[in-house]
Amino acid sequence: MPSTTYAGAPSSAVTDGLASRDSGCIAPDAVLRSPLTTGLTFTGYEQIGALAQVLVQVLEDLRYTDELIDGSAGFLAWRARIGGQQIEGVDLLRFGPDGKIREFTAFFRPLPAAALALRLIATGLVRRKSRARAMVVSTLTRPLAAMTRAGDPVGVRLVRSAL
Repeated sequence: MPSTTYAGAPSSAVTDGLASRDSGCIAPDAVLRSPLTTGLTFTGYEQIGALAQVLVQVLEDLRYTDELIDGSAGFLAWRARIGGQQIEGVDLLRFGPDGKIREFTAFFRPLPAAALALRLIATGLVRRKSRARAMVVSTLTRPLAAMTRAGDPVGVRLVRSAL
């Protein structure tokens, strides 16, 4: 099955507000799956829109580097900065018969940036309803972000020296 490059709607829609009811690119019952836990999905315009608002706040210099659509599935590859760290990701898209996004699964790396993303995104989402709960989320996730950032160079040196 030949692949076709799709220039336009998916990355533009994400950049311009994936969850906007007016964008016309996502199904009303679309599901966005968290890259960090299987226990959390975002469903529909309201939840995906809330997430999109936080992403716009925490991701700096977001740029799409590649996109590919083949039938009812596609991907968007991107790079950005979060809290001064480089982060890159791939978003797997599944389309319905009407061409609208029905499922959106995000993946990103490296681990220190992913741990920071967990803290900043979760805190931003929770803060919308409760500043106190946002402080709890930030406090609970801060050690993971710090440990992965500090441990990453040590782990790299240990693995490289074993090769």
